[in-house]
Amino acid sequence: VPDSGEAQALAARHVEWLRTASAAIPHDHFRDYVMGLGELYVSDPRFAANYGGEKGASFVRDALVAYATLHLSSD
Repeated sequence: VPDSGEAQALAARHVEWLRTASAAIPHDHFRDYVMGLGELYVSDPRFAANYGGEKGASFVRDALVAYATLHLSSD
């Protein structure tokens, strides 16, 4: 389940890695950036392959969206 404790812990680690790797993204756009990457993971088969295909990528996207909604500022 994407909003489970385990999935959210993994999403938090992924988001922290994205913060480090994407330091140029302005703070007020970071939430949208995380959510957009989640969509990219599903829509681009090259990214989806990293997560076991569309089903796995959809799970990662949903976990990232849940995390971003709860923990990242939208402004």
